[in-house]
Amino acid sequence: MRAIVPTQLAIGLGLIALGAVLAVGAYRFPPEMGFVILPAFVYPYVVAGFLAVVGLVLSYQAFTGGFRELDSGNGAIPGGKSGAAWVTGGLVGVALLINLIGFVLAAGLLFAFSARGFGSRYPLRDLAIGIALTLPIYWLFNAGLGVSLPPLVNAWI
Repeated sequence: MRAIVPTQLAIGLGLIALGAVLAVGAYRFPPEMGFVILPAFVYPYVVAGFLAVVGLVLSYQAFTGGFRELDSGNGAIPGGKSGAAWVTGGLVGVALLINLIGFVLAAGLLFAFSARGFGSRYPLRDLAIGIALTLPIYWLFNAGLGVSLPPLVNAWI
């Protein structure tokens, strides 16, 4: 039998606990409190469920020898200092550009910059993935929650 990795188990159990806390918070939302389409508690329940499932998978892996696909290198952060600079640049870029180019394009750029910071060498693919991930979020917030985000794409584009 493989050894249990305590620190990795703590991460998994921590995610399960965080999911439980979020679910309790969602349960406390008044039922009449809602947004445009879905009640207010639906989104926190989805996030809580996701965190709990990830926590269960990570806990299982910690019990069975450790996280899979974990680089057993020297523990350095992927991308190093230049990677941190790419991610920081993406965050600053979103703050500066979100009202100029719109939510979806700004978030897509953030995804591409973050992927570059973690070593990706395919910026156009990363931008396309970032936009594809951002569009449903934009629609859920605007249509599902009635929360107004900066425009999908500004009119001048």
